[in-house]
Amino acid sequence: MPDILTPSRFATRRGNRRGRLPANSLLIREGDTSDAVFRLVDGCVALSQMLPDGRRQIIDVLGPGRLFALPLDGPALCAAETLALSEVERLELKTVSPDEMDRELRVMITRAQMHATLLGRKTAMEKVASAVLDLARQFARPSRHRRVARETFTLHLTRADLADWLGLTVETVSRCLNQMKRAGLLDFRPTEIVTLLDRPAIMVAAGLSPSRPASGRA
Repeated sequence: MPDILTPSRFATRRGNRRGRLPANSLLIREGDTSDAVFRLVDGCVALSQMLPDGRRQIIDVLGPGRLFALPLDGPALCAAETLALSEVERLELKTVSPDEMDRELRVMITRAQMHATLLGRKTAMEKVASAVLDLARQFARPSRHRRVARETFTLHLTRADLADWLGLTVETVSRCLNQMKRAGLLDFRPTEIVTLLDRPAIMVAAGLSPSRPASGRA
């Protein structure tokens, strides 16, 4: 079970509070009410909903810089949980500018629309390839290749997390990733470090074209 976040996990900084939290720390429960706003400084957070029979649907995966737990009317519709060692800042609402709040709401709406299309119409391979492109943007690592610049990112999600995000089984996610690796589109060694070897081919596999954006982040 995820660790439950407590106020002592945060240090006070100029009215806001910042904490470094291990993976599987639960910041918000589904159905909670709170006036807090959180900013992910580093790491990875998943927003999810749980069905009565225990099935989980990850609604969004957040990278550094994203705001979450925005003060909407009513209880929280999603739980928020860290998927990796993360630094999270708990903000006073008055310190968040209207422009920043508006920008985050636009990102949320855009990503929700794209996720609806992904779940409803895309094939398994298109879903996995789309996830790879999205995660490569959000969690990019500095290139270690001097002569050939390659996109590399940290995969904070387990295969089960990916399955709950993309509406697939763990076996299907693993099969698609291995198929992309065998085709020379990407590589993962070790499993949590992924390198994009052929971005245009991955975009085609995702049902995109090089001129079309691969994610909903403005």
